[in-house]
Amino acid sequence: MSIEQNLARVRQNIEVAARRARRDPSEIKLLAVSKTMSALAVEEAYRAGQRDFAENRVQEWHLKAPNLPRDAKWHLIGQLQTNKVKYLDSRLALIHSLDRVSLLQELERQGARKDWTWNTLVQVNIARDPAKAGLLTEEIEDFLALLGEHPHVRVWGLMTIGALAATSEETRLFFRELRVLRDELQDKQWPGVKLSELSMGMSQDYETAVEEGATMVRVGRGIFGDRMNG
Repeated sequence: MSIEQNLARVRQNIEVAARRARRDPSEIKLLAVSKTMSALAVEEAYRAGQRDFAENRVQEWHLKAPNLPRDAKWHLIGQLQTNKVKYLDSRLALIHSLDRVSLLQELERQGARKDWTWNTLVQVNIARDPAKAGLLTEEIEDFLALLGEHPHVRVWGLMTIGALAATSEETRLFFRELRVLRDELQDKQWPGVKLSELSMGMSQDYETAVEEGATMVRVGRGIFGDRMNG
């Protein structure tokens, strides 16, 4: 199937999953994860109407972003090294992987230098998977309390990556746990924090994520096919 056909199928699946959960499908944003894909593949997705794209690595984002018009929105979903923050700019709509104090501090430093405020999601290791990055649930409140001291960083929600070895039911429970955590935290207020977004779900489980409250799903293989080597 072509990228255009794949996009249509994924969008239809999102709509059906949202209807099952009695949600408005327009509440869910589809991110096309273009990791290792060619610029031509990304351009094909754009021509098919896709506007939100996600990359894991800063280097790949830098190479691909100039190929698309400015109305394309870019999301960084991979772990962000502090020494790469200086290469980020206003073309980046959202950083999904704010996962430690040192990264928060470097984003603040570079934001102050560039007179720019970064939009971020806090990555949560909801599955407590030692192979995954992210804050543990008991660390989230103290971390969010730091945002008032970092005015060039805003947090718009939470992100998680499911455990590799989890069953489909375990994955559903992890997604549900993140939504419950977000809902509980919404009752509290911190400067620079508005927990309206939940980024969770990938090609193998995005429909489950939609059913459990995701506002953003990250789909790569389901749109572009198998990844290129590299």
